[in-house]
Formats: sequence, structure tokens, C-alpha cells
Amino acid sequence: MLSVATSIDALAVGVSLSMIDVSIWTPALIIGLVAGAFTTLGMHLGRAVGRMAQLSRWAEMTGGVVLLVIGVNILRDHGALAVPF
Repeated sequence: MLSVATSIDALAVGVSLSMIDVSIWTPALIIGLVAGAFTTLGMHLGRAVGRMAQLSRWAEMTGGVVLLVIGVNILRDHGALAVPF
């Protein structure tokens, strides 16, 4: 579903930019630069955090718990965890 939502969002942005008569190159360049900058920042931050043993263990456990909560929430939203009464 996320891929469908992303595609619809990209379609809406493309149509919007064409309707206001904006060249696609400027927004594409800005989006690319920002995405690249945040990816690089995330890689450097991850490397720095990974060097701290105590924080690394805490971050790993927290990330696992967050993923489990997201998974349970998705299952609950789709009715897979519904208890029949």
C-alpha cells in the first residue's frame, strides 16, 4: 500500500507542477540534493552512534520494539488480531 500511496503522491506532484507551469528540473534537483544530504547525514550519524557500545545496544532494542509495535498495529488495523466474541 505504501508504494501505491507514494506513486499517487508523485503523480499529484507532477500534475501540480505542470499545472502551475514550473520546469521539472528545479524541483527534481532540489529533491535530489535534499534526499542525498539527509542520506549522507544519516549514514554519518549511524556510524557515530554505532561506535558507542551502550547507546548502540539501546538503539537496537528500541528499534526492534518499534518495529514490533508497528507490525502489531498493522495486524490490528487489518483485523488479524480481532478476538471473536
